[in-house]
Amino acid sequence: MADENDIITLVDEETGEEISLEHVDAFEHQGSVYNVFLTVEENEDDAELVFMKEVLDENGETMMESLEEEEEDEIFNAYLDLVEESLEEEDDESEE
Repeated sequence: MADENDIITLVDEETGEEISLEHVDAFEHQGSVYNVFLTVEENEDDAELVFMKEVLDENGETMMESLEEEEEDEIFNAYLDLVEESLEEEDDESEE
């Protein structure tokens, strides 16, 4: 698994296009670990969130797996909930 803020490069198997991703977070949801990446773009405003699931390959090595659209929506919403909870906790702590 990549350490926080590491940049990885993936190659699209269909197009051969390379995409660079910056690892920004990881979280557990329903027994699986999901990693959160930002696309590395020249214009930061064009960056997009990418979620990948940690899975084990046949050799027991940890790999990253793309999500199906339906699962991606669920994971995005779960991550959004975690971020909102974290922000609420920070607000509560700053009020004390």
